Amino acid sequence: MPLSDWPSSKTVTVSHLTETIGAPILKALTTPRALDHPVRGTVLHDPADPLPSGHDQVLLMPGLLADQPAAAELVREAARLGYSAMVVKLRGTYGTDLVAEAERSGLILLAAADEVSWRHLDALLLSVLGSQGVGGGPAADTGDGLFALANAVSAVIGGSVAIEDLDRRVMAYSSSPDQRIDSLRRDGILSRRVPEIDHNLERYRILLGSEGVVRFPEALGALPRAAVTIRAGTQPLGTIWAIESPDGIGADGERALIDCARLAALHILRNRNASELELQRRESALLGALEGQWPSHETSFRLSIPPGAELGLLGFAASADATGLLALTAHLGHALTRYVVPVRPDASIATTSRAIYVLLPGGGSAAATRLAKGALTSIRSSFGDFVRAAIAPTDTDPASLPAMRRETDDILRVTTAHPDAPSVADIDDVRARLLLARVGDELGHEPRLRHPGVAAMAAHDTENGTDFVASVLAWLEAVGNVAEAAERLGVHTNTLRYRLRRSAELFGMPLEQPDDRLAVWLQLRLLQR
Repeated sequence: MPLSDWPSSKTVTVSHLTETIGAPILKALTTPRALDHPVRGTVLHDPADPLPSGHDQVLLMPGLLADQPAAAELVREAARLGYSAMVVKLRGTYGTDLVAEAERSGLILLAAADEVSWRHLDALLLSVLGSQGVGGGPAADTGDGLFALANAVSAVIGGSVAIEDLDRRVMAYSSSPDQRIDSLRRDGILSRRVPEIDHNLERYRILLGSEGVVRFPEALGALPRAAVTIRAGTQPLGTIWAIESPDGIGADGERALIDCARLAALHILRNRNASELELQRRESALLGALEGQWPSHETSFRLSIPPGAELGLLGFAASADATGLLALTAHLGHALTRYVVPVRPDASIATTSRAIYVLLPGGGSAAATRLAKGALTSIRSSFGDFVRAAIAPTDTDPASLPAMRRETDDILRVTTAHPDAPSVADIDDVRARLLLARVGDELGHEPRLRHPGVAAMAAHDTENGTDFVASVLAWLEAVGNVAEAAERLGVHTNTLRYRLRRSAELFGMPLEQPDDRLAVWLQLRLLQR
């Protein structure tokens, strides 16, 4: 039965599709007056082939260039055949003529992001239609499909294959009777989750930070493995792990893993429900708002922010001591989403390579603090005490979100670098350390502002075992009180006076004027970072 012939329980329109999937993945190029056109399915079409009938279908046109003369003719033909909309990729062009033709023909023209594959876009469109009971009779069970994929890869590679989500839960696994397997894989299958050990976390860090197939040698009783990340564009969805045969996996095995990852992404995307797609739409909108892409009213519309709402922005990041700081951010974002959504369904969450941002449209700093503390408590069993939360000052203007993000990033910069920093912090908690970090930035950009005697003094201490840096720093921190500084250093006051005098003689250290003392103290403190 053709896709369009399945009975539907709810009408889905082009407007619903564009709003649910959202920019930058999909956006309308024509005026919105006709976006209420119903949609019942999708058609992937090669421009070289005759265009089939497509009543209430969305036409996806891979290979079509928007500025090609044939593009306008295809628009006219698609409108005549009853298509709801046509999707193209602009690929650096403006598509002005194509948009004009679409307006004349009455066909809705949509633009897909260049970096999104057509297969993934088709899967997203079908996911929205399927979640509304449209266009897809009883879909094949995603779990069954993933098990079939795992068995197919195992037949090529010869070892046990497991497909996991970002929580390291086993979604599917191969079941060939003669496949190569070890105790770690058996434990993962029995518990449906990979054991929480540092060795495994390090491997996930490497895998999520890499492209293509990654090979892992035998270690700690686990047989050699080959793995690949399942991605939708740049977004990780899960991982695939294959135990290698005694002869390795070879080129065919690597190709099988890559193909399996591509197909697994489609299975996972097709099974996503409308609420997950709404989270994805909000994430895309929040990332754009944090980068200042839109004016206030547009940001409020995209993120459903009530008028006058007090906006709270939180940032989460792993501290510098955490294993897999960058790659494990994907796991952290997934865990935070599971906590935040039930607690604050109106929140928007966005994950970047270095931090996770949560926007709360209402509640102020008190609500943000409560959410941050609750989230850290919830994820502590998986991430320990290595996660830090930053709270930006609240604001009622959505146009302030880029500035709020910068402040959040500044706070995280300090708290993730200092183990004694508070796990939940605002600017008042880190102001002094942040100022010092900014001074260090400026000295890095303008090395001529540094007093050369400071570096010379530090080098002299290293080469000769002297204590000029510690002595000058102790005296400055004691505000010139020789007795207090000497006691802190455990030396006689005359010894300290001698060191101060020699530092001036050897390194030209200026300590007479308050401004000079401040400048020297800042440079000495930065040496200790």
